[in-house]
Amino acid sequence: MLFSRIQLYLLIGAAFLLGAVGIYVNGVQRGIDRTRNKINEKRIENYRTATETRKEVEILDDAHLATRAQDWVRNKDETDL
Repeated sequence: MLFSRIQLYLLIGAAFLLGAVGIYVNGVQRGIDRTRNKINEKRIENYRTATETRKEVEILDDAHLATRAQDWVRNKDETDL
C-alpha cells in the first residue's frame, strides 16, 4: 500500500517534470523560429532594396548618375581631420 502510493507520487512528479521540460523546450523553439523569421524578413527586405537600386542605376544615364554620385563622394579639396 505504501509502496504503491510512493510509486503514484513519483509518477505524478515525473509527469509534471516532463510537462514542464516540454513547455520550456517549446518556448525555446518558438523563440528560435521568431528569430529566424526576423532574419529572413530582413534578408528579403535587403534583397528588394538591392534590386530596386540596381534597376535605378541601370535606368540612369551616365551624366545623371555622375551628378547624383557627387552627393556621396568626397571632394578632393576636403581633408580628413
